[in-house]
Amino acid sequence: MKKVFQTRLEATDWIAARAENEGQFEAMREKLLFNFIYSGIYYIDEDEILEDVVMRDDRGDDRRF
Repeated sequence: MKKVFQTRLEATDWIAARAENEGQFEAMREKLLFNFIYSGIYYIDEDEILEDVVMRDDRGDDRRF
């Protein structure tokens, strides 16, 4: 389901309320900006929201958040 926003601030507030951690917030915000750049509309496809964000440190270890 596509969630459409009128402004970037409205979208950012929605993302902040749903993100469980900083990694999810950043991933969803980047998806929002990508969608806006290519469509001209602020939206997020709720079916594509990432549940896991994997960060790789310098040693190559994966950490899940």
